[in-house]
Amino acid sequence: MDTTGRRTFLRTATGAAALAVTSRLSAYGRTHTLRITASMPAANLPDRLPPDWYRRKIGQVQQEMARRKLDAVVLLSSHNVIYTTGYFHLSTERPLAALIPRSGDPALFVPELESDQVKLWWVKDYESYFDFPGPVNRVRWIFERVAQRGFGKGRIGIEDASAGRMKQIKLGVPNAELVEAGDLIEEMRWIKDEDELNIMRRGMYFSDFSIQAGREFVQSHGSVTENEILKAAADALADKMAAELKDVVGIGIDPPFGGLVPFGKRSAFPHAIPSKDRLKKGDALILSYGAQVGGYGVECERSFSIGKPSDYARRLYDAMLAAHDTGVDNLKEGAIAEEVDKKSLDQIRKAGFEKFLKHRTGHGIGLEGHESPWIAEGDKTVLRQGMTFSCEPGVYDPDWGGFRHSDTVVVRKDKAEVLNSYPTRLEDMIIEI
Repeated sequence: MDTTGRRTFLRTATGAAALAVTSRLSAYGRTHTLRITASMPAANLPDRLPPDWYRRKIGQVQQEMARRKLDAVVLLSSHNVIYTTGYFHLSTERPLAALIPRSGDPALFVPELESDQVKLWWVKDYESYFDFPGPVNRVRWIFERVAQRGFGKGRIGIEDASAGRMKQIKLGVPNAELVEAGDLIEEMRWIKDEDELNIMRRGMYFSDFSIQAGREFVQSHGSVTENEILKAAADALADKMAAELKDVVGIGIDPPFGGLVPFGKRSAFPHAIPSKDRLKKGDALILSYGAQVGGYGVECERSFSIGKPSDYARRLYDAMLAAHDTGVDNLKEGAIAEEVDKKSLDQIRKAGFEKFLKHRTGHGIGLEGHESPWIAEGDKTVLRQGMTFSCEPGVYDPDWGGFRHSDTVVVRKDKAEVLNSYPTRLEDMIIEI
């Protein structure tokens, strides 16, 4: 790739307003202007939740603990530690835990190399061990300290533990009553409040930008490889985040460069790893990017046609889009997760493409890219306001290619809220090279 051209692209892409982009495209032989609806307030939303939010969350956990008659809850899941305390850390083989007592502030049990970061946050009560594995199993070490704090004979809520981990927990608190309570935090995480949703809106500001950055790169450089698209978009996103984020905790661009960008026949691989193929006219192209701000993930995926689509490509695209729109329309309060999935995928079945179905309609999204509940067969969860999901049905012909859009969607009372602003109609998704 020409270095000068690459620098010019990055300056242009990084400087563009993520949700106010105008692009001149040729669609069906005519000039078409793509304009993404401006949403500049997203640029001014916070990058992380404040300490007071986590203090309130601890209070909510303690209310549920009282209902379940729990004296304490010990969290070993890194995502649940972050969700309840806001303590961001690199999760490794070194066990790290949060103790939430029935009243008062939480305590953290951390490896010593994390202790300096604890001192910067609102949770001031912590104990640390030198390193892993150590002379005593570190899970046992954590629960010995829980016992020393007066919970040795108490009723302690724990998360789902393997047999090996449970053995060490019992060695640490041999006289305690251990109660499986993993669902306590999991189900709290299902419902996002407006503070959490604002963090996700902030993330979507960057995620939508990634799609446009990838698109602009393809338009500027033509017959490129998947790795070139990935790297260009990731560089543009990294530059934009570096320039605009006020707090830089809990952000992420997935390796090697972030996202999935399959084209041609490989667009029929939902999780295609990059190849050295080069983009050509007639290809389907999927740009699939996520962004993570303040610990919360969002995703935006868009399918494109390189040049005017064939009649067959249009049929595939229309089936995918009908499924996508049906899924969004049904993500509302009171719906049953698996019924939303069926209504969505039935659009592809009705179009005659059932054999090209490879996956469910969507998944929960938040602190983890994939989390419960699932918009899928077998999940009978009743949807509630504030739940957040991807909506990403796809259609995949292994002999031609595939199409898939993904939106990040908030369940509302009568109509879902789509956080994405990037267009979805076919006439807006044509790239001439």
